[in-house]
Amino acid sequence: MEGGFRLGIAVLCGIIVLSFFLPWVQVESSQLGALTELIAGKSQKNIASVTGLQIPLMANSENSRLIVKIAQIFNPGVKGVDKKSFLVLAVPGFAILVLVLCSLYGNKKWVILTWSLLSILIFAAALYKIKSTDLEKAVLQIRIGFGLWLILYSYLFMGILGIAGFLKITAKGRK
Repeated sequence: MEGGFRLGIAVLCGIIVLSFFLPWVQVESSQLGALTELIAGKSQKNIASVTGLQIPLMANSENSRLIVKIAQIFNPGVKGVDKKSFLVLAVPGFAILVLVLCSLYGNKKWVILTWSLLSILIFAAALYKIKSTDLEKAVLQIRIGFGLWLILYSYLFMGILGIAGFLKITAKGRK
């Protein structure tokens, strides 16, 4: 593929990797906010801000209860959060894999189509899970952070860019 295509993929991959270190979720508690307002006269309901990198670190430490509670909000029956938390490393890993595939197989339309559809699937599945989970009614309220939104939309744009590349290669093959 052309330089602009590879540059676009490289930029999106960079955004995904950098966003791994930005806040993914902010954990708040309205009860804590009410208590601090009563005591200090100022509402402070923010409990923690968690980045993608912190998820496996926190889940495998003695302070793993917060990550377990967050995981249970999204998946109430989840077990083995400590081990499953390492799967979060696949988020930047897949983006780097796409960049490598673009460098090595940039003109192979089926390779491009595969990672493009997987990128869009990642976006769609994560967005569905976020939108279908009631993040407001739990004792701990979860706010999706800027880093996670950057990752999701970067995967969406990566998929769209890949499909555009696939269509361009397909059109060239018909001439």
